[in-house]
Amino acid sequence: MVKGLHLLTVKQVESVKPGTTLSDGGGLTLRCGARGNTRWVLRYRPGPKMNQREMGLGSFPATTLAQARKKAAAARDMVAAGLDPIEEAQQAAEAAKAEAQAAQAEEMTFGRYADEIFLPTVLPNFSNAAHIQQWEATFRKHAASLRALPLAKVTRDDVLAVLRPIWTTKSVTATRSRERLERLFSHATQNGYFHADNPAAWRQFDATLPAPRKLTRGHHASIPHDEISPFIAELRTRQAESTAALMLEWIALSACRTGEARFGTWAELDLNRMVWTIPAERMKMRRDHVVPITERMAVILEEAKRRHGRDVAPEDWLFPGPRKGKPLSEMAAIMQLKRMNYGQYTVHGLRATFKGWAATCTEFARELIEEQLAHQLGAVERAYMRVSAVERRRPMMEAWASHLDGQDVTTGAKNVVTMRR
Repeated sequence: MVKGLHLLTVKQVESVKPGTTLSDGGGLTLRCGARGNTRWVLRYRPGPKMNQREMGLGSFPATTLAQARKKAAAARDMVAAGLDPIEEAQQAAEAAKAEAQAAQAEEMTFGRYADEIFLPTVLPNFSNAAHIQQWEATFRKHAASLRALPLAKVTRDDVLAVLRPIWTTKSVTATRSRERLERLFSHATQNGYFHADNPAAWRQFDATLPAPRKLTRGHHASIPHDEISPFIAELRTRQAESTAALMLEWIALSACRTGEARFGTWAELDLNRMVWTIPAERMKMRRDHVVPITERMAVILEEAKRRHGRDVAPEDWLFPGPRKGKPLSEMAAIMQLKRMNYGQYTVHGLRATFKGWAATCTEFARELIEEQLAHQLGAVERAYMRVSAVERRRPMMEAWASHLDGQDVTTGAKNVVTMRR
């Protein structure tokens, strides 16, 4: 035994008192805190002219006296060899982590990475439920052939096999699928799961596939506000056999977005106050949006409740689809327009129809109109809207309901205009 080492006995270590420090020699000490938490510490100098450092060797009694001495001896040997034990331990930990990541990456399939790592980081950024469904469809449906492959071994040819069958027939779907795949592989590269060139980057295909069409987005075609009441009248004749027709009138009455109506549940309704609160996660502006329920909207709710055939539960959809437990599809309202020969217009355009009517045919304040549409308001307008904003909007939305019903809001006279098809 080297002189000045191994000064402690097991009994001394076991009977250490709070607030004391025991030395075993050679820089090894046992420190017992005021609350009795005890740990081994080794003090050493990495070099002659370097500051003293302290290295934790574990807590007691998890680390025994004999184990602490063994760790301390190994650390002293490193110092004697010109190494810093702390830095060596950090490097060993990083190497072990890298090795574990490499092993994990080798086992990780494309499908697992998409479902468990990539999509959970991307999807919370979207408020539009349709966008979420489209992203999920890319990785579960369009890229189905990749799901069982080891992520680290996916090649450019594997991705090409996904894109080629739909590149010219479904150009928008194919273009967006490639962009989403490229993002996934970029994400995997930055997180240590993929180490080759991005197999979904456009440079991998620009000499193989035709250049993708540019995805342009214009205004949503809207029914003119002076021609909306005949549309609503015809829509109501379809509602006895179509839940989509019922939802489409709800969208028109509330000036909401399609996804806000499709994924609406009975829990979001307060029928005492007659308001519908759309939660922030479904809103584009990421804040709760409260919509006044008009008399006609209340009638639609009664009909929707009757169609359930039972007492509705809070989690039930307002407008359930034909598949049990599922809401109506995104295409349901669009197809309803087409069946009525209104296919040149869009569902989203009903919001523009409302805004055109409110801005040109009424004296309602601009901030009320924008708040109903859940648009971002300026600071002054937000301050104006803080108090009782819903009740300020209710007369406007009842007037809008009357307009949809074919009534002139100033005289109460019928104002139905026959549209030319």
